[in-house]
Amino acid sequence: MGAGTQALVFLLQVIFGLMTFIFILRFLMRAMHVDWRLPVVHMVARLTNWACAPLGKLLPVKGRWDWSALVAAFFSQLAYVLLISLISARAYSAGAMGLFALAETLNVLLDTLFWLIIIQVILSWIQPAYNPNLVIFQQLVEPILARFRQFIPPIAGLDLSPIVAIVVIKLAQILLVGPIAAAASTALMGM
Repeated sequence: MGAGTQALVFLLQVIFGLMTFIFILRFLMRAMHVDWRLPVVHMVARLTNWACAPLGKLLPVKGRWDWSALVAAFFSQLAYVLLISLISARAYSAGAMGLFALAETLNVLLDTLFWLIIIQVILSWIQPAYNPNLVIFQQLVEPILARFRQFIPPIAGLDLSPIVAIVVIKLAQILLVGPIAAAASTALMGM
């Protein structure tokens, strides 16, 4: 693969990776009941409405689950692997591309949760002044950490729930996403 092709693949990876991330962020914002009046939430909604509004007619929002955003993230990864297939002039099966898109979508979801927790922990240490754009981190992470706090109470005033949540996220990536990604890789390389 030449330098131009590598640059194109990198550019596609960045563009489709960001698109997938934004769709996942929309899904998480809805799932965690983030305040829709926050400026960042408006930006995410504007950036994703072009795909989520039409998909929302097929998959209407049920309670706090915006399945259209998750499906849009999956289609974003599917489009990425299809373009890579065209660039590399390799014909991948629909199943292999679907497995790849599923693995990458789940991986981005779990990575996003991981980094949101890390950012929230750091923000909790520095205690910045109120900023509506930073409140979003607490609103996204708190419902997750609250579930862990039910089983792991603070020890000597130290909240260990972020550590346990991160361990669970990384285990999910290894035990759930890893086998799917391996199957996708085998299917893609076997063609």
